[in-house]
Amino acid sequence: MKEVWAWITAFFAGNETAWRIVLIIVISLVSWWILRILIRRSVEQIVHGVKKSQHIDSTQEIKVSGLVKERSIQRTRTLGAVGRSISTWVVFCVALILVLGELGVNLTALLASAGFIGAGLAFGAQNIVKDVLNGIFMVFEDQLGVGDWINVGTIEGAVEDVGVRVTQIRAIDGTLWFVRNGEILMLGNSSQGHSQAIIDVTVRADQDLDRVQEVMLEAGRALLANPEYKRKITGNPEMWGVQSISSDRATVRFSIRTRPEAHWSVQRAALKEIKKQFANEGIRMAKQLPDLQDLQGLPGLNGEAKS
Repeated sequence: MKEVWAWITAFFAGNETAWRIVLIIVISLVSWWILRILIRRSVEQIVHGVKKSQHIDSTQEIKVSGLVKERSIQRTRTLGAVGRSISTWVVFCVALILVLGELGVNLTALLASAGFIGAGLAFGAQNIVKDVLNGIFMVFEDQLGVGDWINVGTIEGAVEDVGVRVTQIRAIDGTLWFVRNGEILMLGNSSQGHSQAIIDVTVRADQDLDRVQEVMLEAGRALLANPEYKRKITGNPEMWGVQSISSDRATVRFSIRTRPEAHWSVQRAALKEIKKQFANEGIRMAKQLPDLQDLQGLPGLNGEAKS
């Protein structure tokens, strides 16, 4: 240990180049830290300003009339995440160039050769270039934002971070997925504009279907009077009618337009209210079809003859 310390002391003693390199590294780290703080505080101030103007604590509580403001919050957070990634790479590259200059490397020749190297790398690293370009376009075209609930192929979840090359998605089971931006060819975003709660109810076919539809609409209107769900609903319940019918059952569908990402909770509440209304009106729902495993023991299946 003493020998290592003696070598370090001898290296820095009277060596101005070494001290300048250390100074460059320290200044780069400080600059990187300050840039990240400035970006984070700018994002927090914009988000706090929008929330304060709406008198709410959570982004999801912004009123329907403030959907544009809610989107601006998500877009600001996304740009902040991309800005942090870009600032890291810029500071690193500048520090590397300055350090090489202190070591006596010919930067003019290095930069000239870097053009040829970059052209060669472009062919070998097409996927990386594709990821970066696609990530930039996704952010500036506002295809997704931090906090959005999206569907990418078989992956569905909330966007936690949008990087220059990779997007991080937190699935409903807690799994954190890292998806390359260049591989995102088709993207579904449930957090833009509005959502639609679609409710299907299956009743016995001998029920009065007109009355069934009327009661379902009444259940939907009851949610509008509920303060917990009133702010989540942006339109009146709309009856779509009978979707399918068989000898013993009929499926009726209606929908409720909601705020982004609120359709799941509204759908659950609507089903609960419909069950309550049906009980009051004496409307009988269809029995659930038996599971296939329950049918295995019945006579006539699997080649068994009736006794």
